[in-house]
Amino acid sequence: MLNENMYAVAVAIGEVIVKNFPIEYQMYVFDGKLALHDIIGQVLVECCKYAYDNTAEKHSLNYHLKSTDLLLDKDSERMILQRTMSYIQERRMIQHDMLLNRGISVEGLIAPDMENIKDRLAGYQLNDFQYWEINNVHNMRLVKAIVERRLPKKNFNTDLFKEYAEEYDCAFQQYAEDWKNGDNAIFDFLALFTLESRYSFDFYYELATEMLESNVSEIPNIKRRLVAFSGTPSIESLLLQFGTRFVSGPIYTDSRMLVSRRKYIHEIVTLSAEDFEEELTRFNEGIILVSAMLLHMTYKKIPIRDWFVKNTSPEDWLSVFRDYDVFQTFNSEKDWSNKKKIRYVKEIYNAMTYDYKNPEYRS
Repeated sequence: MLNENMYAVAVAIGEVIVKNFPIEYQMYVFDGKLALHDIIGQVLVECCKYAYDNTAEKHSLNYHLKSTDLLLDKDSERMILQRTMSYIQERRMIQHDMLLNRGISVEGLIAPDMENIKDRLAGYQLNDFQYWEINNVHNMRLVKAIVERRLPKKNFNTDLFKEYAEEYDCAFQQYAEDWKNGDNAIFDFLALFTLESRYSFDFYYELATEMLESNVSEIPNIKRRLVAFSGTPSIESLLLQFGTRFVSGPIYTDSRMLVSRRKYIHEIVTLSAEDFEEELTRFNEGIILVSAMLLHMTYKKIPIRDWFVKNTSPEDWLSVFRDYDVFQTFNSEKDWSNKKKIRYVKEIYNAMTYDYKNPEYRS
């Protein structure tokens, strides 16, 4: 349940949507599975995450190394982490260049230039969660197998798949228990929200399970559907019919409605392209609504994300995170006994995964 402060913001978000967006547009978007509270909840989560990212203390790599009890000596660990950071940045630069070729500039993908003496002296500045992410890429083998596109390959056999999946689930089972007990709950939420929004392992497991239960061997129009629900779609909104007050052109943004998207699992798997088109359009418009609110809404005469940075506390964020509860998307008891399910998950990743060695956008 939201605390008083966050409830007031939630009411304000709802009022802005109801009073400002065309009524016929709202009637269309909310005439399916998507509801107004789905949009409100997503906006709140994104604002809280933004506030955390912009207020959490950042420190050098040396600081984080000194604050952890590592079995490896610090120099060895530093070299491993620096290689990991270079690995991440190499792939971010490929993605940045790909987006730039499409006329989209995302400077946040570019890290400080370590050839510059000022940046070298300052070093990489990371908050606790960013430091965890760097370690995660190196230590969580499933994530690395997805990023490197090894998971969909034929030589990535069933036993290896199960081993990596079990390792991943064991890690998040501990986070789930901590989440229930209230131990470091904000960090636990951010960990699952970040990895599930980027890699969608539990979402794809649910899709593969539905494929077995519905006796479907291939998801219709798979790339279009999965880009909308778990990728970075380019959306030409229906709002353009009403002029450029709300959007000025196609919106290119991450699809991170992790709780809401689970409503569509049966339909994603089973409906024909024609039958599913309206629900797909409505979901895309939900993404547009979230993006528009984050970019344009003001609260108490301040842009809403900036208001969250200046006026909210970790207690407020936790209130929102508890209400959203991303851990409902996590299944700690996945059943991989049917090899078809593993094959289906691998085929989904093959359709969705960005190829860093041969860059082309797979959508």
